[in-house]
Amino acid sequence: MARNSYAVFGMGSFGSKLALALARQGNMVLICDRNAQRINELRDKVAEAVIGDVSSEDVVKELNVSKFDAVILSMSGYFEDQVLALTLLKQEGAKKVVVKSNSTIQERILYRLGADEVIQPELDVAERLSRRLSLSNITDIFEFRGSAIADVKVPAHLEGKPLRELDLRNKYNITILLMRKAGSADEHIFGPNTTLERGDQLTVFGNEKSIIELFKER
Repeated sequence: MARNSYAVFGMGSFGSKLALALARQGNMVLICDRNAQRINELRDKVAEAVIGDVSSEDVVKELNVSKFDAVILSMSGYFEDQVLALTLLKQEGAKKVVVKSNSTIQERILYRLGADEVIQPELDVAERLSRRLSLSNITDIFEFRGSAIADVKVPAHLEGKPLRELDLRNKYNITILLMRKAGSADEHIFGPNTTLERGDQLTVFGNEKSIIELFKER
């Protein structure tokens, strides 16, 4: 049974990968692009495939976009068409429109035109990589509903301290989700009396700034 229904417009590299990933996760996915070759290459891997120009009012009306949980516009290489498509989608009652952008100027324009979410995949990846390279104890970090989830290593200044003393949730708005002791690949059962050791690996959830400040080396 499909989890949700999505429409992905624009079958470039990003749009194609996103549509296939959503379909693999059990969602009902419709794809649309005016390039017939791209559509034909993907039609057997998604629920529905349409050859059409989504900057056309007739095409958008025919797709009945209000039935989807979200519509993703991945046409950032054709910004004028993307603006027209966004306007038509909002006009036809699309519940949520996520738009791929190539620049902060495009992002501002798209939000003003009613986009619910604007993403810049290349910038997002670059920022995550820069944080990971700059903060050696934080191996990965990403936003999640206004907070952050991160994989971190325990730095020297937290070594030997029990979780009860650190009181991470109340003092730093950080919750430990998983723990792997240094040198082990297995998850470790932890409690208030668990003492942190340098190199322990934690998966934490909370305020991004607090996570970075607490777990960076000093």
